[in-house]
Amino acid sequence: MCRQPVNLKNMKAQNFQLTGIFVQDPIDKGFTAFFAQLPNIIAEGDTEEEATKNLIQTVQTVFEHQQNNGFHQPNVRTKQFNLSIA
Repeated sequence: MCRQPVNLKNMKAQNFQLTGIFVQDPIDKGFTAFFAQLPNIIAEGDTEEEATKNLIQTVQTVFEHQQNNGFHQPNVRTKQFNLSIA
């Protein structure tokens, strides 16, 4: 079943529970961070706190960009899937 993409402009504020992943570089001790649910959005920082701040800002920027510019292109299709992993 194919659903129409969500219209981000009409969405109300929502809270999401995300799992943060932080990887510390063994040499320079900085952190790379991403959310498990959004693995393609990555940020870095010298400290875990800085990486967290940068990650949240990056996610907000991506969502604002999608809201303002849409992510609907003629050659791109979206599909919803329900997966169950045992």
